[in-house]
Amino acid sequence: MDKWILKFVLFLAKQLAGKGVDFERLRIITETKILMDRRRVYLNWRQKQQKENSNPLLITLLLYGLFGAFAAAIIMTMQSLMGGMIFIHSYLLFMMTMTMITDFSSVLLDTTDNQVILPRPVNSRTLFIARLVHILVYLLQFTIALALVPLIAIFFKYGSLTGMASIATMLLTVALAVFVTYLLYAFILRFSNEQKVKDIVGYFQVFMTVFFAVAFQVIPRLTDMNILSTEFHIHWYSYLLPPVWMAMLLESVHTHQLDLPHAVMSGMALSIPAITFWLMIRYLAPSFSRKLSALNNDSAGSKIAATALAQPKGLSEKLSAITCRSKTESAGFEMVWKITARDKGFKLQFYPSLAYLLVFIFVFVFKSGQDVQTLWQKLPGTKMFLFFVYLCILSIANSRIFVEFNENFLASWIYQSTPVLRPGEIISGGLKALLVKFYLPVYAILFSFGYYVWGNGIIDDFVLGFFNNILIFLVTASFTEHYLPFSRQTNTKQQSGRFAQVMLQMLIIAALVGLHYLVIQVDWLIYLLIPVSAAGCYFFLKRIQELPWIKISF
Repeated sequence: MDKWILKFVLFLAKQLAGKGVDFERLRIITETKILMDRRRVYLNWRQKQQKENSNPLLITLLLYGLFGAFAAAIIMTMQSLMGGMIFIHSYLLFMMTMTMITDFSSVLLDTTDNQVILPRPVNSRTLFIARLVHILVYLLQFTIALALVPLIAIFFKYGSLTGMASIATMLLTVALAVFVTYLLYAFILRFSNEQKVKDIVGYFQVFMTVFFAVAFQVIPRLTDMNILSTEFHIHWYSYLLPPVWMAMLLESVHTHQLDLPHAVMSGMALSIPAITFWLMIRYLAPSFSRKLSALNNDSAGSKIAATALAQPKGLSEKLSAITCRSKTESAGFEMVWKITARDKGFKLQFYPSLAYLLVFIFVFVFKSGQDVQTLWQKLPGTKMFLFFVYLCILSIANSRIFVEFNENFLASWIYQSTPVLRPGEIISGGLKALLVKFYLPVYAILFSFGYYVWGNGIIDDFVLGFFNNILIFLVTASFTEHYLPFSRQTNTKQQSGRFAQVMLQMLIIAALVGLHYLVIQVDWLIYLLIPVSAAGCYFFLKRIQELPWIKISF
């Protein structure tokens, strides 16, 4: 598909680019970029293992096509044309903006073309048009993937004339998404540097991963199906919303209605995206490229200057001094603490699983079909606080698995070059970092909620659950293969053994929850089991700390 799109975009570029562009070199540059796109791993909201010979771009496009099928189903369900068109254009604007920010950031922020291509016999205008052609080919691929099925639904439900008009409005919406993305990057670069931009992009990626993980579970339960049949009413702020412009234009085409609001919004729908796209090509994109190149030239010196400054002790150093018993364990603690804060791969895998805590709570609250007020009134009289006691370990335990992998796994040779007698202390330090950084804050929040609902009577249960959760964490770490932090290759078979680990974890949780439920009937048993559980935590932690090199997997 990309070859046909490239031919189409090159034809348009040849008509519009003007003089000074070498189209043969332009074609070679864009074909090379597209070939690299096929090999680049794209964000698909939940990163999973790809086979060596798979096409990540094709898989991502198919996933986006699935999103489009869901959107088409909503269009077919909604009785109001305005509601359906506002929805589909909002969906397209949101998805394309987030796609540009997350998946295509490496292209927009890439300045290697200036160093690799410009020294060759390629002028700067040819390179600039090549970048634009590459972006347009990319955008058209994703636009087709996102909008093809919804377009079919529009043609089927509203006729060919409205369908043809919707193709134009969707392309105008994509043009707005590109402008918004460039404007956002330019604004950030105005007050920041290239590295900060990449950090912000990383946070966007994490946000989008969490958003899709939670939204697919929560939004269907919140949706009131009666809303799908309501009519749309124009308010003053409707004139500020591009999806409303597009919907009003399509309604004018479908109903042949052209009063003042329809005429104004139709004019805005046709003119504003075209003007902003022209402004982007004429002024914003070249200025953005110059600013990025200047920042890239200055980045090396700034990094050297930054590393020369003395750094005060951070939070990880202070906490490691409190929680760790040796320098080796402190080193493992600080390394895991800092890398989990910087590594995008870890964030993209772990934070969605952490966000599923909200999903579990939401499913728990709404599973009976009763309204929230009724459930809230009945909650203090139930034993459901046990759900909150053991909820967090379901997600926190995954951090131990994710922390084993890193794209820079080859740097793990440093472990064997150090005079460490017990590498288990590095592992135990990393486990402590995960517990302190993720488990303690989440458990404190759940305890606060439980205390607010059930009062003083559940304090001892949360104390027992505190040690039981740590025991679960350490038992699963003790009876599975032992890898040093960030020492495994990301594209290995990560799923091998994962099912067994999850089943072991679930069995232990089920056993402890069942025991805890029985213990609730006899108050004094809780006070007897708390030191037993704490002793179990100490035993398994000691077992991990004393692991020799022969027990470590590579």
